[in-house]
Order: sequence, then C-alpha cells, then structure tokens
Amino acid sequence: MAFSLPIAKTFITERTVLYFRGILFLVFVGHAFVSLGYSPGYELHYHIFESVNIFNWDVAQILQYQGYMDLTFAVLILSGFALRYVLSVAIVYLLSVACAGYLYYHHKTGSFFGIAESFRRFAWIFYAIFLWIYVNRQKKIYSLLRIGIGFAFLAHGLASIGFFGLKGGHIELAKQVLSEDLANKVVYYSGFTDTVMGFMLVSGIFSRPAAIIGSFWLVFVVYLSALLAFPDAIFRTGFLLSCIYVALDARCHSYIWKKGVVETDVSENIPV
Repeated sequence: MAFSLPIAKTFITERTVLYFRGILFLVFVGHAFVSLGYSPGYELHYHIFESVNIFNWDVAQILQYQGYMDLTFAVLILSGFALRYVLSVAIVYLLSVACAGYLYYHHKTGSFFGIAESFRRFAWIFYAIFLWIYVNRQKKIYSLLRIGIGFAFLAHGLASIGFFGLKGGHIELAKQVLSEDLANKVVYYSGFTDTVMGFMLVSGIFSRPAAIIGSFWLVFVVYLSALLAFPDAIFRTGFLLSCIYVALDARCHSYIWKKGVVETDVSENIPV
C-alpha cells in the first residue's frame, strides 16, 4: 500500500494526453445526456438556447441535435481520430457555448457582467487548447490545466456569492442533503472558499494545496450530482479527475513564463 500512491501518480502523469482526452470524453457525454433530457439541467440548456435563438428554431429539436453532436465529440476525442481537426472544431464550439452562457445571463438579469457564466466553460476550453497545442506542436503547457480548473472554481464561487453568475443549480445540488434555507447559506459561504481556491489556481499562488483541497471538495460535489441525476455526476467527475491531476503533477504549478519562454515538457512521447 505504501507504494500505491506514487505508482498511481506516475501512471497518471505519464499519460497526460490520454488522461485529458478521457476527461473531455466524460464532459461531452455528461452534457450530451443533459441535452437529451436525462437531467433536470435540461431546463437550463433549454432556456440558454432559447435566449440566443434568433432564428426561432425548434429548441427541443436543436437540443437533441446538440446532444448527438456532444456524443460525437466525446467518441472522436477519446478515440484520437483526426484529433487535430476535431479539437479545432470543438474549441470553436465550446467558445460559442461560453458566449451563449454569458448571453443567457444578460437575457435573464439585464446585466452585462455575467463573466462567471462564461468561466464555467473555460476548463473544457483550456483542456482542449492544451491538447490542440500538443497535437500541433508536440508541446505541453501544463499551466493551462491548472488555470482551466481554476476558472471552474472561480465561476462557481462568484455565482454562489451572487456576483457575475447564477447560483440556482448550486442550490439544487445542496438541497439533495439539506433544507432549502440551509442550502442557501451553505452555497453562499462556500462561494467564498471556491473563489479563493479559484484565484489561487489561476494565479499559481499556493495552487497545489488549493488543488488538493479542491479535489476533496469535488468528491462531495460529484456525490451530490449523482443524487440529482447521473449526467451531472458524469461531467462533474471530469472536473474532479482534472483537479486530482493538477494536485498530483508539479509541472502544472511552474510559472507560465520564464525568461520570455513558455515552459513546456517535450520529454513524453505518447501517441495521440
């Protein structure tokens, strides 16, 4: 048992590309099932697309197509088929989803400061960019992985406090084990810790301890998600696994810039 953790750490950190392809697979599969109606989150997806539906398309039909497209992305990314082109399209698609989240916040609140709704999608975008850079340049910028999960914590933290985002989904999760009044209080106060951890991860200040603490917190979040609906647990497991990776790999915590050169690691030669 004494050697199990170091062996597991080495096994994971030597397979970074495959590991994060698996994470994106979970994220796309989870969200596909939400769009296909297997989660209460379907209502949120419906309203988000409804708020940007300038062509008056059938929202339910479009969400069904989106669900199948997410499943296609998941399979292609995990298999590694035409990965260079698939990732390029996926990054554009994820950026559009981030923009849609921002526009939905503006539609619902009238405010132009819904940055947390875009931040929610940054983790997937940063993971896809990490893989895209590796596929095209044979480099790995590990800091992108740390910053990606950092934005996820920032998004949930700011929204839970009531700044720049919507916290309804957070309260629905907490209500799985708490009364509504207590759920509101827990979500509010946990927003401060999530925001601090997000800032630490994005900035690189004490980012490794933040990733370790965040991993334990995400275990609880995934548990609550599983009580709510299995698709939510699937895509949040992606966040948990990425946070665990960032906690394990010291390369994620080096400075992004050093003497004007991006820090990368080209020692690993794992096929993609």
